[in-house]
Amino acid sequence: MKHILLILFALIAIGCSKPKTFLLNDNEKNKYYVSEFVNTVFEKDLIDSSPLVVINGIPFKYNKSKDTILLPLKKSDIYSLDFVNKNSSRIIYNEKENDGAIIITCKIETQNP
Repeated sequence: MKHILLILFALIAIGCSKPKTFLLNDNEKNKYYVSEFVNTVFEKDLIDSSPLVVINGIPFKYNKSKDTILLPLKKSDIYSLDFVNKNSSRIIYNEKENDGAIIITCKIETQNP
Protein backbone atom coordinates (compact mmCIF):
# COMPACT_ATOMS: atom_id res chain seq x y z
CA MET A 1 0.00 0.00 0.00
CA LYS A 2 2.83 2.41 0.84
CA HIS A 3 4.43 1.77 -2.55
CA ILE A 4 1.21 2.56 -4.37
CA LEU A 5 0.80 5.82 -2.48
CA LEU A 6 4.43 6.75 -3.15
CA ILE A 7 4.05 6.10 -6.88
CA LEU A 8 0.77 8.04 -6.96
CA PHE A 9 2.35 11.00 -5.14
CA ALA A 10 5.33 10.97 -7.56
CA LEU A 11 3.01 10.98 -10.58
CA ILE A 12 1.02 13.88 -9.18
CA ALA A 13 4.19 15.85 -8.41
CA ILE A 14 5.61 15.26 -11.89
CA GLY A 15 2.31 15.96 -13.62
CA CYS A 16 1.81 19.23 -11.75
CA SER A 17 5.28 20.64 -12.33
CA LYS A 18 5.42 24.36 -12.88
CA PRO A 19 7.65 26.25 -15.27
CA LYS A 20 10.78 27.94 -14.03
CA THR A 21 10.45 31.20 -12.13
CA PHE A 22 11.99 34.04 -14.14
CA LEU A 23 12.83 37.02 -11.93
CA LEU A 24 13.64 40.47 -13.20
CA ASN A 25 16.44 42.48 -11.67
CA ASP A 26 13.87 45.02 -10.50
CA ASN A 27 11.96 46.11 -7.40
CA GLU A 28 9.61 43.75 -5.56
CA LYS A 29 6.51 45.01 -7.40
CA ASN A 30 7.94 44.31 -10.88
CA LYS A 31 10.13 41.30 -10.07
CA TYR A 32 7.61 38.65 -11.20
CA TYR A 33 6.37 40.39 -14.37
CA VAL A 34 7.87 37.81 -16.78
CA SER A 35 6.96 34.86 -14.55
CA GLU A 36 3.29 35.88 -14.56
CA PHE A 37 3.36 35.90 -18.37
CA VAL A 38 5.15 32.52 -18.48
CA ASN A 39 2.67 30.96 -16.04
CA THR A 40 -0.29 32.18 -18.11
CA VAL A 41 1.16 30.73 -21.32
CA PHE A 42 2.11 27.50 -19.50
CA GLU A 43 -1.44 27.08 -18.16
CA LYS A 44 -2.77 27.37 -21.72
CA ASP A 45 -0.39 24.48 -22.60
CA LEU A 46 1.44 26.53 -25.21
CA ILE A 47 4.91 25.97 -23.73
CA ASP A 48 6.46 23.42 -21.38
CA SER A 49 8.42 23.80 -18.17
CA SER A 50 11.83 24.93 -19.52
CA PRO A 51 11.30 27.43 -22.33
CA LEU A 52 14.14 29.06 -24.19
CA VAL A 53 14.44 32.77 -23.39
CA VAL A 54 15.38 35.02 -26.30
CA ILE A 55 16.32 38.62 -25.53
CA ASN A 56 16.54 40.94 -28.55
CA GLY A 57 17.05 37.95 -30.87
CA ILE A 58 19.83 36.35 -28.81
CA PRO A 59 19.10 33.17 -26.81
CA PHE A 60 19.70 33.78 -23.11
CA LYS A 61 21.84 31.03 -21.62
CA TYR A 62 20.72 29.80 -18.21
CA ASN A 63 20.95 26.61 -16.20
CA LYS A 64 17.67 24.81 -16.90
CA SER A 65 18.01 22.67 -13.77
CA LYS A 66 17.59 25.72 -11.52
CA ASP A 67 14.13 26.69 -10.33
CA THR A 68 14.76 30.44 -10.37
CA ILE A 69 16.45 32.31 -13.20
CA LEU A 70 17.43 35.97 -12.76
CA LEU A 71 17.02 37.96 -15.97
CA PRO A 72 19.30 40.98 -16.27
CA LEU A 73 16.38 43.30 -17.09
CA LYS A 74 13.96 45.69 -15.47
CA LYS A 75 10.28 45.90 -16.41
CA SER A 76 10.88 49.37 -17.84
CA ASP A 77 13.48 47.87 -20.25
CA ILE A 78 10.96 45.47 -21.78
CA TYR A 79 9.16 46.64 -24.91
CA SER A 80 7.23 43.43 -25.60
CA LEU A 81 6.84 39.80 -24.50
CA ASP A 82 5.78 37.05 -26.86
CA PHE A 83 6.09 33.30 -27.11
CA VAL A 84 6.76 30.61 -29.71
CA ASN A 85 5.43 27.07 -29.23
CA LYS A 86 7.72 24.06 -28.80
CA ASN A 87 7.77 22.85 -32.42
CA SER A 88 8.35 26.28 -33.93
CA SER A 89 11.06 27.22 -31.44
CA ARG A 90 12.96 24.01 -32.18
CA ILE A 91 12.95 24.86 -35.89
CA ILE A 92 13.79 28.56 -35.48
CA TYR A 93 16.50 28.25 -32.82
CA ASN A 94 17.78 24.79 -33.83
CA GLU A 95 17.79 23.43 -30.28
CA LYS A 96 16.35 19.97 -29.66
CA GLU A 97 15.82 20.36 -25.94
CA ASN A 98 13.76 23.54 -25.64
CA ASP A 99 10.13 23.56 -24.56
CA GLY A 100 9.01 26.63 -26.45
CA ALA A 101 10.45 30.13 -26.40
CA ILE A 102 9.76 33.37 -24.57
CA ILE A 103 10.66 36.26 -26.86
CA ILE A 104 11.61 39.45 -25.00
CA THR A 105 12.16 42.63 -26.98
CA CYS A 106 13.91 45.37 -25.05
CA LYS A 107 14.03 49.10 -25.54
CA ILE A 108 17.44 49.95 -26.90
CA GLU A 109 18.82 53.29 -25.84
CA THR A 110 20.78 55.02 -28.55
CA GLN A 111 23.72 57.11 -27.52
CA ASN A 112 24.45 60.37 -29.25
CA PRO A 113 28.07 60.73 -30.39
